[in-house]
Amino acid sequence: MPKAKPVRATTKTIDPAAPTYPVGTIARLLILSDRRVQELVKEGVIPKSDHGRYELAPCVQGYIRYLQERSHKNTPVAGPDYHIEKSRLTKLQADKVQINNDRELSDLVNAAEVEREWSLVISDCKNRLLSIPSKMAPILAPITEPAQIMNVADDLIREALDELASYAERRSKTASGQDDSLAPTAKVDD
Repeated sequence: MPKAKPVRATTKTIDPAAPTYPVGTIARLLILSDRRVQELVKEGVIPKSDHGRYELAPCVQGYIRYLQERSHKNTPVAGPDYHIEKSRLTKLQADKVQINNDRELSDLVNAAEVEREWSLVISDCKNRLLSIPSKMAPILAPITEPAQIMNVADDLIREALDELASYAERRSKTASGQDDSLAPTAKVDD
């Protein structure tokens, strides 16, 4: 973005018939010190007429232009990207507050905790299901009827599933502080 050139006042009187005023009057009008008015004259902001006298309208207009330039330099560029980014930031801040509120209300859980818990549950399921064949082999060895084999297999699988279901219930009670026993209740056949 090109830099705006400072507005320079002209030193010639626009209207020769216009009244002129001393520096003190201009300073009081613009709420400045006499010295500051003289500095603004040197900077070309306020036009000087003749012999330390100043026209009222050009002085006020020059000073207003000067203040407008200063205020535009201090204002951030407010293009379409600025508004988009500002609304994006606002949304992200609101989302962060919502996440913190959900976490405090236990509506939101830590992903690492969920992953760890699921790993334990899957591992327990795997171990229990893999124990079925070793339990099943001695029972099935003397049986030759397919229907009986299927019934024994069905019974052992259902037993494992029931045990895992009760284990999941005990696990959720333990997580909420209601129960301490997590060991699966395996039936031992002698």
